[in-house]
Amino acid sequence: MEHSKLYTKTGDKGISSLYNSIRLTKSSIYFKLLGDLDELNCHIGMAKSLWKEHLEKSEMKVNKDDPMNYTNKPSIDTNNYYELHNLSVLTEVQCIIMDISSFVATPPWHEAKPIKGNIEECIENWINKVGFDNKNINKIEKYIDLLDSVVPPIKNFVVPGNNTLVSSIHICRAVTRRCERVYLEFLQTDLLCYNVYEHVDYHFNIILVYLNRLSDMFFALSRFLAHNLNITEECYSKKKSIFPVL
Repeated sequence: MEHSKLYTKTGDKGISSLYNSIRLTKSSIYFKLLGDLDELNCHIGMAKSLWKEHLEKSEMKVNKDDPMNYTNKPSIDTNNYYELHNLSVLTEVQCIIMDISSFVATPPWHEAKPIKGNIEECIENWINKVGFDNKNINKIEKYIDLLDSVVPPIKNFVVPGNNTLVSSIHICRAVTRRCERVYLEFLQTDLLCYNVYEHVDYHFNIILVYLNRLSDMFFALSRFLAHNLNITEECYSKKKSIFPVL
C-alpha cells in the first residue's frame, strides 16, 4: 500500500486552506494566530520536558559509592506540594490550545463563502462542534490561586533567569501574551469585517479571557517552581549604571 506524502505542494505559492476549504494567504491574521498558538504549544512541550527531567532526577537515589554526586541529588522536593507537580496540567493546557486552534480554523463564514440560511442556527451548529467551554477558565483560576498560596508575596517585577525550567515557563508566559494580542487583533478585524461579531462575541471573548488567565498561570507557576527549587528570584531595580567603565 502506497503511503501519501507528507508534503502536498499546495502551499508553495504562499496560500493555504482553512478547514472550511477557503484558501487564504499565509500572511492572513488566521495563520498568524494559528502559528503563534502552535509556537506556544511547542514551548509548553519544552517546559513540560524540563519539568519531567527535574522530577525524574528527584526520584534518583544518591550514589552510595559517591555520596557527593550532585547529579543524583534531588532537585525538587516532591514531598511538599506533591499534587502541584502534576505534568498533566500542562498536557491539558496543550490540548486546550489545540481546541482553540480548531475553533479559529473552522469559521462558518467568509466573503467567498457566505453563510446560507439562518445565521443563528449555522453558528449554533459550529459552536456545538468546536465551541470553548468556559469551565476551563474556572479551573485555571483555581490552579492559579493554589500556586499563589504557597509562594511569598512579591512587590517588584521578576527578572527571568537563574534556572532553565523556570525561564522556560516565563517564555510560555510571554508567548501567551502575544497570542492574546494577536487574538484580539483577530477579533477586531476579521469578525467585524464579516458582520458576525454580535452573534459570536461571547464565544470568542471567553477564549480571550482564557488566554489572559493562562499567562497569569505561567507567572504563578514560574514563581512556584522557583520557590520549590530554592531558586532565588531576581527582581527588577533601576540602576544608574549597568556596564563597568572601560
